[in-house]
Amino acid sequence: SALDNVRNLVGSPLAGIDDQEMVDTRPITNALNDLISLDKETGKRGNPVYGNLPRKFNIAVSGSRDDFAHTHINDIGLQPCANAETGEMGFNVVLGGYMSTKRVAESVDMDMWIPATVDAAICLSEAILRIFRDEGSRNNRQKARLMWLVEEKGVETFKAEVVAEMDSYKRKGIPTHYPSQKQSTEPFERRDLLGVHAQPTEGLFRVGVHVPAGRISVDEARAIASLADSYSDGEIRLTVEQNVILPNVKAEKLDALLAEPALNNDSRLGVQPGNIIGNMVSCTGAQFCPLGLIETKAPAERIMKKVDARVEVPKQLRIHWTGCPNSCGQAQAADIGIMGGPAKKLNPETGKMVAVPGCQIFVGGTIGESGHLSLEPYKKGIPIEDEILVEELVEIIVSQFNGKLKH
Repeated sequence: SALDNVRNLVGSPLAGIDDQEMVDTRPITNALNDLISLDKETGKRGNPVYGNLPRKFNIAVSGSRDDFAHTHINDIGLQPCANAETGEMGFNVVLGGYMSTKRVAESVDMDMWIPATVDAAICLSEAILRIFRDEGSRNNRQKARLMWLVEEKGVETFKAEVVAEMDSYKRKGIPTHYPSQKQSTEPFERRDLLGVHAQPTEGLFRVGVHVPAGRISVDEARAIASLADSYSDGEIRLTVEQNVILPNVKAEKLDALLAEPALNNDSRLGVQPGNIIGNMVSCTGAQFCPLGLIETKAPAERIMKKVDARVEVPKQLRIHWTGCPNSCGQAQAADIGIMGGPAKKLNPETGKMVAVPGCQIFVGGTIGESGHLSLEPYKKGIPIEDEILVEELVEIIVSQFNGKLKH
């Protein structure tokens, strides 16, 4: 929307079809969407109550240990965790994660647990939004996100004010006294969303379809809609990695789906794109975004094909492209993040260094339940030229991610 309001809610793309689900995020995200966008006076969409915040605001609700919603980079992050005392499933609350030109911040632990109910999630979000709306800074847009208010007050004071606000609503059955609960220490590896995976219901499968660089044509959109009509009862789910999931595909229809022309031959769409091509993410880029310093989508798709032809890796490698330091492509959360920026290259005719479109590269961001950001560039001033960037990426993949050259 590009306004200072609450952006689209993010939940689990596997909600309701996950054998390791801790919380079905759908009722909660739908209720939060109504809180934010539904005008109680008119019953219509367009709610002025949260339409003029100090700055934009993001809410993520995770449904499993995978944290497919990326709670650590959202203003409010709800991370599923059982209460050690009561056994009830609920959420640990984290606050303040965001990305911008001036600062990139991981969320901080609020040291608070709430039940995984619609009422509790609404009460918490309403309290935080009220405080942020009325007390957040409106003087400096570079210091107006929720994290700045949390830091100004201090986490303990901010939590105390949120709890007082929640208690003032006098809503029954919403405890506010529990601290964060301990997460499971059992080994866990974040699961893949692409490819074919069995669902808890016998005979049903989810099929993750790769959309290169998140760019889809009209014909491709129609092809995906047709696949959904034929194989997943018209249902399509989207992931934050810019891909598509077709849920509830019957076992007897799997072979036919996987043989569809829309997923094979010269089609850009596919089910098994590989560990490198399959995990690239790209922002809009300079072609359509006035803030972009470089084009991203077409170069990402083209260059990653060249990298994939040169090197192989033993597991998924997440490479994110973002056109400017706003980092809409979330470069700092990627295994390898490519961010548009200044660069210089020798002009052979004049013998002088000249400015060219370039990038800086981040290495080592992680996601999932132990997600962390890579805050300092690994390299700077790399020209955005296929030959140069491919060599840089291949070297990083081999040295940092156990990559092996194909030839």
